[in-house]
Amino acid sequence: MMQEELYQEVPTTAADLQAGQEQSADFLTQVVQKADQVWQFSFSVGETQIYVKQLVIALLCFILGLIVSKIIAYRVGNKVLPRLKVESGPASAIETILYYILLIITAVVALQIAQVPLTVFTIFGGALALGIGFGSQNIVSNFISGLILLIERPIQVDDFVTVGGETGRVLKIGPRASHIQRYDGVTVIVPNSQLLEGQVANWNLPDRRIRSIISVGVAYGTDVHLVKSTLEKLLGDHIRVLEHPDNRVLFMGFGDSSLDFEVHFWISPRSVFDRRQIESDLRFKIDELFREHKITIPFPQRDINFKTSPPVAVDVEIKS
Repeated sequence: MMQEELYQEVPTTAADLQAGQEQSADFLTQVVQKADQVWQFSFSVGETQIYVKQLVIALLCFILGLIVSKIIAYRVGNKVLPRLKVESGPASAIETILYYILLIITAVVALQIAQVPLTVFTIFGGALALGIGFGSQNIVSNFISGLILLIERPIQVDDFVTVGGETGRVLKIGPRASHIQRYDGVTVIVPNSQLLEGQVANWNLPDRRIRSIISVGVAYGTDVHLVKSTLEKLLGDHIRVLEHPDNRVLFMGFGDSSLDFEVHFWISPRSVFDRRQIESDLRFKIDELFREHKITIPFPQRDINFKTSPPVAVDVEIKS
């Protein structure tokens, strides 16, 4: 009995099937009509009639152009320019500027294809200016600063800079901020306006040569001329010390416990760590040469006087 009831509930006639197909067709027709109404919907901005289909076409064209612009700029910056023997710093600047130019061209072409007149955006000019005045001035300032950095190039990718007491290598100059990697590997995000308006020390300008100083003291009674000649020979023999500009050994003064010297020399480090490595190698070599020439590096010494009333009695016991 249960099987017979189930068979009776299932529609098996051609009329029922046809009715179901007609309902489905009506539903699809209604969906298509609604979609067409949305597609053909328009609104007025001033005297200009804007259609939804125009906006959709403009958006698709802009997205496609955005992807193509990114690919072209990347190819030029990382494939073409290195083959032309352009350094990484200028290559990165050219890549970013090219991307911005292609992006602007893409936006203009997309609007022209969608038949959206550029005069429409003059209506939004006042609102945009108002928004910039109230909340976006920092963003716009950093963006413009980034463009100036890329065009003027006071700072380039791979340069070693000191900003706000932090020293590191410039990894990237972005549209809003730049990435600087410190000695410990931490990346610091610095707004472009700070790099342009603040005080920044660029180790790479006018070139990578920098002057470094090592201080060393020797014991009183040491032949100071021997110390000077030993340190000068050290600078002349070290492969990483540059011959020009001049390197000098200076006798700085008479300290509390030592005769104080300073070694001034020029190097061309490849990184912050490389500078410290060169200075460390020189200190190792100074210690080695001083031991060889019997030159003593003294430890701090102090004279202590006891003032007591009455005087302190001191017993001296001599053991044979």
